[in-house]
Amino acid sequence: MARTSPSKGFLAREHHRVLLTVHALVMITGLLACALLNRVYSPERFWVQWVALAWAALFLAHLYIFSRETIATMGGAGSARDGRRPKAGAAEARRR
Repeated sequence: MARTSPSKGFLAREHHRVLLTVHALVMITGLLACALLNRVYSPERFWVQWVALAWAALFLAHLYIFSRETIATMGGAGSARDGRRPKAGAAEARRR
């Protein structure tokens, strides 16, 4: 039976991808704005790297959370492995 609409898992992954892209764009735009402010208002003191470090840590936390949620929509590791692993006793049945 052909699908007429995307699966819930696909939609969840797509939503997470869009959110991560938006977060990355906001981070880049914000860092560029901070760098411009640093250059214009206090060029003698370089502070934008601290903003970048904090923002990168927050972005990595978001990335971790979204990746865990995205992996959860893929059916889990257990179900994928169970399909490839032979059933208990299957090897003994083949020998008979």
